[in-house]
Amino acid sequence: MQAIENQTFTKQRIEIDDTQFTNCTFDGCILIYSGTGGTALNGCHLNDTGFAFEGSAAKTLELLTAMYQGGFRELVEATIAGIRGEQPAPAAPQA
Repeated sequence: MQAIENQTFTKQRIEIDDTQFTNCTFDGCILIYSGTGGTALNGCHLNDTGFAFEGSAAKTLELLTAMYQGGFRELVEATIAGIRGEQPAPAAPQA
């Protein structure tokens, strides 16, 4: 994994797969994650910066969206709760 430290990026489109950023600043950037490798953002500052998902990462979000809209809302909500480090609420019994 590539390591980048103490850099400032301005108005750039940055692919973040296989890269660890430490103490970096992103101003007006778009961070692209494709799901081809790990990434880390440690001690970074994001100003007017967003994320975009491409490739496998985008397909994962499409699956979660379809599941949510297709009647599996509780499963998706439990997944998100796990991401937040929360204990997911127990699933309601099926009738």
